[in-house]
Amino acid sequence: MLPVIEYLLSYSVPAGLERQALSALTLNPDHRWHERMDHALFVVTAQHEGSRVGVGIVHNAVTAPTQAPRPLELGGMFVHPAYRRLGIRQHMAESRLTYALSMGGTPITVIAHHNQTSWNYYGRSARWTPECEYLSDVTGRPMTIWVSTESPWHRTGRGLVPLVPAQPNTALPHYTQVHRPPLGPGQDNAVPA
Repeated sequence: MLPVIEYLLSYSVPAGLERQALSALTLNPDHRWHERMDHALFVVTAQHEGSRVGVGIVHNAVTAPTQAPRPLELGGMFVHPAYRRLGIRQHMAESRLTYALSMGGTPITVIAHHNQTSWNYYGRSARWTPECEYLSDVTGRPMTIWVSTESPWHRTGRGLVPLVPAQPNTALPHYTQVHRPPLGPGQDNAVPA
């Protein structure tokens, strides 16, 4: 039998024990991770039986050299390895994108070229398009900024009518999903989704 995955939505900066629990999902909760958390506008957390198994953040601490006005970065998404390929990433990505669009910002995400999983996801999605490439000041690695094709900035720049006007404070639905493989030995460390 497959377990129930709950999705919790928060519109405030995670603090205290909640921040510690969310930080534990990452391999390296470094300065940049905490900077994102300090500027979080929206956090979606995936839980199974009270344990956090995934997190995704929308923040406005954008350091990437984007030309997009009012960029809202969909950054810091992690899913525990034992919970991958269950659609958790898709639910969190949809929630974050819906929130950013509803706030009237320009949703962006920044993907390192070595992150093949993310490249596969964004590269095959019609909802995202590359804006530009640059070298990270922190790692020196090539990065690409992806911008939402549904954002008013992207659409008007191509002569298209915006899809949906901004709807600040839109309440997003809670999602429930049922399934997860059992944990196996050595599957207790999260890596970027």
